[in-house]
Amino acid sequence: MTKDSVALSEYYRSLSTGERTRFIERLVEECKVPRYTVYNWKYGFCRIPQLHKDKIVEIIGYNIFDSDLIPENNQ
Repeated sequence: MTKDSVALSEYYRSLSTGERTRFIERLVEECKVPRYTVYNWKYGFCRIPQLHKDKIVEIIGYNIFDSDLIPENNQ
């Protein structure tokens, strides 16, 4: 997994079940990508483009991708 995927997964896990559903729906709608793309980002199957990282930060309200606490390669 990439650092960005780990950050997205950690944020996702911090949400309640209902919040998770709404978060995924919002990413699909606002990033204009299919649901499987969001899951591919979350599981590290593909990288998150910078444009979409910017939108994710806007949705969340703070930068989850700029943390020194996230390991570079979380395997």
